[in-house]
Amino acid sequence: MISSNEARSFWVRLFIVSDILRNTSYYLLEKNKVRFNFAEFPIVQFFFERPDARPAMKDLLSVTGLSSGAVSQAVDALIKDGLLERVRSEQDHRSFLIQVTDQLRAFRKTPLCHFEKMLEAFRQYSGLTPEEMTVSEEVFVRLAESRTGGELAVMKQPSDLTVPCLVSHEWNNREYLNTLPVWSLILHFTTNLKIPASVFYYGKRGRMTLGKLRLMNYLFCLSDHKNDIPVVKDLAARFRASSGVVSQTLNAMIQDGMVERVPSPHDRRMIGVRLTQQGLRMRRQCAASYTCFMQNFFSRIEPEKIELFARTLDLTLQFLKTEEGRAFLMPGETYAPYL
Repeated sequence: MISSNEARSFWVRLFIVSDILRNTSYYLLEKNKVRFNFAEFPIVQFFFERPDARPAMKDLLSVTGLSSGAVSQAVDALIKDGLLERVRSEQDHRSFLIQVTDQLRAFRKTPLCHFEKMLEAFRQYSGLTPEEMTVSEEVFVRLAESRTGGELAVMKQPSDLTVPCLVSHEWNNREYLNTLPVWSLILHFTTNLKIPASVFYYGKRGRMTLGKLRLMNYLFCLSDHKNDIPVVKDLAARFRASSGVVSQTLNAMIQDGMVERVPSPHDRRMIGVRLTQQGLRMRRQCAASYTCFMQNFFSRIEPEKIELFARTLDLTLQFLKTEEGRAFLMPGETYAPYL
């Protein structure tokens, strides 16, 4: 079994890559005036990966791990925005299925084309042989499948972040995952690992929003660096949001007991924000659970594949630091101090 330090290194690198990809996807969608909330984003991600899928509501409950109320509201909002539509099931005319509209298919083209070009540029930069890329992609597939019940036994302890909804499902089987590009597999895996974990530890599902999740993740990253206490204008610039929106989100997080306001160490006249002791406990629990998960997963992977997978992640991070790699990222995107 790999050591806890090695396991931590794996999920940290995966989270860095996924956060950079996700921030870029937010940027690409926002250029088209499209914004999603916490419940809508995983549903849209599902249809981005599967534009021809026609799931029932129970299927969306299964693949997102969200409550029935959250999924119903999100689907209704996406239908109102013209991105999804309901159609009658051909097998049971009393039931309805959900499918994408031409409008969502059009929105989908920009990020898909962008990330495909990025992946092709990485392949040329990395110098990995086609055989090595195939092996790395196999590990990515197995990793993505492991969060949907395909490879790992169901974990029993709450600290293992078990979410009953995330089980083996026809939409998440290995045959389907084999068709996804690497960047999509990374987002698929980290979404399934991070969002249910945040919901589980944060509290009631109704209190979580996409804005809270993004701010919490960033504060997680900064919490090892005591002098990194961002002020509202820093967060607004980071997430390309207005100071009013950021302040409103922070106020809700303060009421939840996860964040507190403190004087900035750089300018005592400025007020910054940091995690409370409750927020830090949540961070430690999540970090320990992710490390345990990675140790469990890689105990089933051949040593030579582990070594190649680690090298692929390192090459990915190196590529994203190059001038060519940064050209594919959201403007101003940099490496923040991560967990």
